[in-house]
Amino acid sequence: MPTLGRLVAPLIATGLLAACGGPGTPLGPPSARDILSKPNQSNLKDAHFLVSGRFTNQAGPVNLKGDGELVYKAPGAGRFTFQTLVAGQTVSFEEISIGGSDYTLTQPGNGKWVSNASTSPLGPTSFSGASDFKYVGEENLSAGKAWHAKAKDKDGNAFDGWIRESDGYPLKYTLIQQSNALTLSFDKFNTGVTIKAPPASQVVHG
Repeated sequence: MPTLGRLVAPLIATGLLAACGGPGTPLGPPSARDILSKPNQSNLKDAHFLVSGRFTNQAGPVNLKGDGELVYKAPGAGRFTFQTLVAGQTVSFEEISIGGSDYTLTQPGNGKWVSNASTSPLGPTSFSGASDFKYVGEENLSAGKAWHAKAKDKDGNAFDGWIRESDGYPLKYTLIQQSNALTLSFDKFNTGVTIKAPPASQVVHG
């Protein structure tokens, strides 16, 4: 099964604001690039999200569910956990991304976190190299009116983002990578989340 962090990380958008139009330019929606960068331009400090999706591994397709948190203030960080059922056994997976390292914990396992250098860190500054930006339109979600934009991450995987118009907060992201599909639904903001690396005594290097 692909590492979920490599699927989640490209969804956390950052980038440059699009150039503004000159005098007399009719007001309209921001560009898709601008929309996907708004969480980093807002007053967002942290956010909690629910995870749902469907992955395909050697045993076939499996459903997963879980949750996670993002810290947007420096130093940015991310955490997520998901559970799934494989061959009748519940498997849980947790990842923490902070300080240039990814820490993963799988259960059942040996109880140790595996540390690797981040290649696509889960956090607010992880999104880079996106292309094919496209504005889709406005949509009314349960948490408010949102701009819907889409793009491709640096690996060419298509993703969609729904960003709330009133404050630039993310409401939902979806990502499709080959036969894998993932949805992040944001439900809490600015609750004072703190994310720390696991204790060194519980970490082994991958």
